[in-house]
Amino acid sequence: MFKKILCATDLNDGSSEAVKKAVHLAHQFNAQIIMLNIHEEFMTKEEMGMLRVSIGTMKSQFEQTALKAKKDMLEEIKSLHAEDIQVKYIVRDGKPNKVICEEAEKAQADLIIMGINDKNVSNIIFRSTASFVIEHVKIPVLVVPMKNK
Repeated sequence: MFKKILCATDLNDGSSEAVKKAVHLAHQFNAQIIMLNIHEEFMTKEEMGMLRVSIGTMKSQFEQTALKAKKDMLEEIKSLHAEDIQVKYIVRDGKPNKVICEEAEKAQADLIIMGINDKNVSNIIFRSTASFVIEHVKIPVLVVPMKNK
């Protein structure tokens, strides 16, 4: 049923529940997981120019952030004993809602899994990244809430 599962993670506690669900479903359906981590704090060229920040410096910072994010995603997959699953790791900058949709289409994903921290249903429905993704993709989206500790 599912062959490619895109799992969007911001590498916090809320998204770890989503990663667990992605691993569970990947085992169940013998699917590939595409781990996606997005950073929106990186500036455009225009913003860097206005602040007199060098593009090289920002590129170097993003590369360091990307390496750490990939390492963290790899460790999370290992901690779930999912080394037998084919996993692709992607780190991007941009607006999470748009990047998730773009990467899902590009990868031809069958399912998107993402976590949420907010328990307020109206925030989930009206103002979240999840609601944007649900509205803009043609595949199922599984939204996994963070467990109470």
